[in-house]
Amino acid sequence: MTLRFLAATAILTAILLVAACGDDESNPQGSGTNPTASSLTASVSSNTATLAWTQCPDDDFSSYVLYRSETSGIASNPSSASLAATITDQDSLTYADGDLDWNTPYYYAIQTVDSSQLTAWSNEATITTPDSSGGGGGSVLTCFEIQGQADVSPYENDDVTVTGIVTASAGEYYHAENQFAVIEDATGGEWSGLVLYGYDGILNNLVRGDSVVVSGYVKEYFGLTEVVVSSVDFDDPGHTVPVPKAISTADVNLEKWEGVLVSVSGVTVTDDDLGYGEWYVDDGSGDARIDDLGDYTYSPSTGDTFAEIIGVVFYSHDNYKIEPRNESDLTQ
Repeated sequence: MTLRFLAATAILTAILLVAACGDDESNPQGSGTNPTASSLTASVSSNTATLAWTQCPDDDFSSYVLYRSETSGIASNPSSASLAATITDQDSLTYADGDLDWNTPYYYAIQTVDSSQLTAWSNEATITTPDSSGGGGGSVLTCFEIQGQADVSPYENDDVTVTGIVTASAGEYYHAENQFAVIEDATGGEWSGLVLYGYDGILNNLVRGDSVVVSGYVKEYFGLTEVVVSSVDFDDPGHTVPVPKAISTADVNLEKWEGVLVSVSGVTVTDDDLGYGEWYVDDGSGDARIDDLGDYTYSPSTGDTFAEIIGVVFYSHDNYKIEPRNESDLTQ
C-alpha cells in the first residue's frame, strides 16, 4: 500500500465525515449542538392571540413548532399541549391563533427544530381571552396590557375596555364619596392587577369572583394606575379568584405588584403607627406598609406577628402599601 493511496483514503474519509455531520451534528440521538432557542411574546385581541418570536439564526434550521395549552409547563410535558402551527420559513416570526374560547387562559411555547431533529424550547408566554361581550365590539385589553410594565400606563388618558376577575369587591375598600374595586387577569402574576374607580354606584354589583368587562378611561391618580369606569359591559359571577401571589415584604415596594392580590408570610409588626392608619411589617427582607383602607378591626402593636397578611397593593402618598380587604386577610 503506497503513501499516495493512504493519503487519498484519509482525504476521502474526511470528506465523508463532513458530509455526514452537516452543520453541527449527524445523529439526533447522540451528541450535537441544539438549535438557538427563540424568545416568545404573546398578546390578545378579542379571541385571537398574536404570537411573535425572535429568529433562529442557525444554518441548519428546520422549523418552528408552536404549541398551545390551557395549563402551564408545556416544555416539560409537550403531550399535554395542542399543536397550533408548524412553520418552516425561518423568516416567519409571527402567528395569529384565532377562534379561541372566550374568558380562558392560554399558554404558548415554541420548539425550534433543526435538520438533525435536535430541538430547543422558547420561554412560555400566556394570554387570557376576554368575555365574549367585548364591550360593544372594541378591542378588549387585559390588566397586563393596561399596566404596560411601566410606572405610567401606555394608555394614560385613553378610553379603554378591559377584562378581569374581581379580587376586591366594590365597597370593600373605603372611599368617602365613590368606590374602588380591583380586577386581575385570571393567570395572576406580575403586572396582572388593576384598580377600578367608579362614580355614583356604578361598581355596586361587582363582587369577588365576577368575570367582568368594563369601559372607561385610564388615569394615573398620583401614581396609582386606575380605570375610571363609565360602564360595566359584562358581569358573570362564580369564577375562581386568582391566588394571592406570595412575595417578600421588600418586594411590596415594586411597581409590578400594583393592583395585584399578594400575600406576605411570617411577618412582625415593626412600627405600629406611621400615621393615617398605616403600619410596618417585616419578614426580614425589609419593611412593607400595611394600610386600613379595608374593613378590619385589628389594632397594630409593635412586636405582633402574623402567619400571613393578604391584600391588594395600592400606591398613594409616594408609598406602596398592602390593603387587606377584611379581617380574614389577617392571620396571626
